Amino acid sequence: MLSHLSIRQFALVEQLELEFQHGMVVITGETGAGKSILLDALGLALGNRAEAGFVRQGAERAEVTATFQLTQAARQWLQDKELLEDHPTEEQQDVLLRRIVSNEGRSRAYINGHTCTLNELRQLAECLIDIHAQHAHQRLLQPDTARQLLDNFAGLNEMRQQVSQHFRLWQRTEQTLRQLREHSAENEAQKQLLSYQVEELRELALGEHELEELEREHKRLAGAETVLLSGQQGLVLCLGDEHSDTSAVQLAWQAIQQLQALDDEHPDLNDAKELLQQGHIQLEEAGLSLQRYLEQVDINPHRLQQVEGRLSELFSMARKHHTTPQSLYDHWQQLEQQLADISLSDDDLELLQQQAVELQQQYQQQAELLSQQRQAAAQQLDQQVAEQLQVLALGQVVLQTGITSAKAASHGIDTVELYVQTNPGMPMGPLAKVASGGELARISLAIQVVTAQSNDIGCIIFDEVDVGIGGGTAERVGRLMRTLGDQTQVMCVTHQPQVAAQAHQHFQVSKISGDQATHTHIRQLNDQQRCEEVARMLGGIDITRQTLAHAQEMLKLAH
Repeated sequence: MLSHLSIRQFALVEQLELEFQHGMVVITGETGAGKSILLDALGLALGNRAEAGFVRQGAERAEVTATFQLTQAARQWLQDKELLEDHPTEEQQDVLLRRIVSNEGRSRAYINGHTCTLNELRQLAECLIDIHAQHAHQRLLQPDTARQLLDNFAGLNEMRQQVSQHFRLWQRTEQTLRQLREHSAENEAQKQLLSYQVEELRELALGEHELEELEREHKRLAGAETVLLSGQQGLVLCLGDEHSDTSAVQLAWQAIQQLQALDDEHPDLNDAKELLQQGHIQLEEAGLSLQRYLEQVDINPHRLQQVEGRLSELFSMARKHHTTPQSLYDHWQQLEQQLADISLSDDDLELLQQQAVELQQQYQQQAELLSQQRQAAAQQLDQQVAEQLQVLALGQVVLQTGITSAKAASHGIDTVELYVQTNPGMPMGPLAKVASGGELARISLAIQVVTAQSNDIGCIIFDEVDVGIGGGTAERVGRLMRTLGDQTQVMCVTHQPQVAAQAHQHFQVSKISGDQATHTHIRQLNDQQRCEEVARMLGGIDITRQTLAHAQEMLKLAH
């Protein structure tokens, strides 16, 4: 679950610290108060795209830190990435996701204080939180959504990935076969050319990082004389030699002797004496350090000649192959691969054909097993969604997950589509063509609740998914979310008082405009404040005693 959210200099928020509890959490406020800012800030911590406009005007950067209690999936992900900070006496329970955005739009991401990529941040976020946006029900009308929902519900994602892997191997082999058959007439001439090119590159025996190492060595050897000459001159100036008594060390020592010759009646000179003594010591240490370095400088004309000869050889070969010296090694490897591909004999081709058949059989076996699992899970999904539709006053609606055979693909051999019967006696029809907008929204919510219960997710966010409903239906939606909140943390942005009344924890978002700036303020409401906020949502501009009484009754019934 999301336990803490820290927001600094983000949009209209100057500084905010929020503590969240388990259960159902609602966020309410006037239209335009800035409820979206809270989700935008959380989205930033979860890896969403950063924008310079996120930074509060006048600030250098925005910073958002989200603290989550670990799910099992998140703990495993952190362990795989070696980011789990287990303590000697207790197991780590939380993970911190942090994002910083500059006013120029650049951003940095951290997991438990370690820098990470946005892709890693998003991967971890998928193990921690599930966000259902305002128009999520429209996704039900998109191709493949029904299949994804079914696989998520049944926990079949890993099996589908295995099917996808078998499909890719099979298709890759088939593609290789097609290419070999198409180019068999051209293969022999091309093979001779490749053989010649590969052979001379093999004789060159270029190491993968040899060019970089040779260039570094050449730079060191070529500049050794200059380094040695300048270093020796610096050493004489610092420490002197048998022909010089005016080195920096000697001059510093003479200055010290001159000042020490003065009596103690000049205490103001003590700082100068101390600095000279420190300088004398540092000059000696610098000279010794320089002397040690110069002893390691290697002047080796023979080795320099060898390096230059090898570099000339590499540059010449690169020109011959119309590539750069830096790309010569990769070019060699590509030619080796091309030669290996083209060198397949008739026996190899037959072997590859047999391999393609075996891969197809393996794919078909896995895909059929996946299809069987989907068939079994579809009945369970339909049954559980029906129970939730009953709660949402759609008891007459029947949802059916239809599975039909399809052409082999990376996701399997099934087409999954949702069918619905909105009234008894009516025929089943595709969800997109039969359900009304209001029915579609509630069907989507029922599916989201069912699939959320089957996932190891610690926090589920519903962003105004109750738009377009009201009255008793809104109350049923609120009760459903509260029930779901008994199992996992549910956060809901809502305009419905019936939904807000069901919450375990209630936050209000408001916008405060001053002479110089506008701030978005978010506060947790106590019982009295909750009553006033629900009354506001019920009554409009003027809140009457009757409205307050109604709000109090709603809260009492909810709890």
